[in-house]
Amino acid sequence: MHVIFLNKSKKSACFVIKHFVLKRITIKDIARELKIHHSTVSRALSNNTSISAATRKRVNDFAREIGYQVNMNALQLRGSVKNMIAIVVPNIYHNFFSNVVSIVADLAFEKGFVVSIFQSNESYLQEKEIIQTLIRNNVAGIVASISMETINSEHFRELNKYRIPLVLFDRVCPDLNVSKVLVNNFEVVSSAVEILIKKGFRNIAHISGPKHINVFGDRQEGYLSAIKKHKLKYQKVVRINSAFNIIEGKNATENLFLDNIKPDALICDSHLLTLGAIYKLRELHLKIPEDVGIAGFGDNPYIEALGSGVISILQPDSSIANAVFELILKRIEKFDNEISENLVISANIIER
Repeated sequence: MHVIFLNKSKKSACFVIKHFVLKRITIKDIARELKIHHSTVSRALSNNTSISAATRKRVNDFAREIGYQVNMNALQLRGSVKNMIAIVVPNIYHNFFSNVVSIVADLAFEKGFVVSIFQSNESYLQEKEIIQTLIRNNVAGIVASISMETINSEHFRELNKYRIPLVLFDRVCPDLNVSKVLVNNFEVVSSAVEILIKKGFRNIAHISGPKHINVFGDRQEGYLSAIKKHKLKYQKVVRINSAFNIIEGKNATENLFLDNIKPDALICDSHLLTLGAIYKLRELHLKIPEDVGIAGFGDNPYIEALGSGVISILQPDSSIANAVFELILKRIEKFDNEISENLVISANIIER
């Protein structure tokens, strides 16, 4: 038997045990104290916009005061986790993705949401399985950046049937009519090539990813556009179709310098590829930027330490994360599969 008394004061309200064992605070307990229906409490705690903002605040404030904890097992049994936003990224070890995830998680917490993070490991099949799991759990919304293997977007289309909003960022499926947050990849790579040309480099190579991914396709088009604009004879794109890492950067750089005509500058599409290139250039006894110029996406303290002359192309993580969260929150509050917004945010170039 559980005996529970509710002690109220001006400062706080709390459940106190008079005898025996503490009972888990339930939605019905909150409903009884606030004199509203338990279904209203449930929807308010799930940030359901069918409940007025004032009622949602009243319920959530009271629940927080008395130490109410969501029973996740019960939610999952009912097949609904409506206070959860899922983030699906290709990898979590990349600075860009980890930064975006961290910022979105903080923003979500402030609005009463929890965030679950999923990593596809650059695998289409794993990404597909993740989306199916999220559909079964009927999450509030999904933020995603696609894997390198993703060509078919059918698994994302399934979300529309279940009225689960989706926002894509960075790497996206162009054929999906959903809100997207993008970076001006074409323009920023063109600008990076221009900077290298002004510094006197003429044999500029580009180490990138698979062209079918919008990010890498746009960057390669930007690179080629600037090369053609300046009528440079040398043009070389190395496409890496697996997850970016330091070894891939080293191998790509090594292969470029085995060619008869060698590059005198590199543009790398990841800080990991940039680090790999720096290591290989050191092994070849080539100095940066005296012998070889480098421009690379992403910032990393090791890059500055190893190659002080590296040009950094910085994606504005904070601006992207804030834009992503605003869009998913808007879609959660009002689901409409006919409405989509594309936001393009400019990257910055830092010369050291």
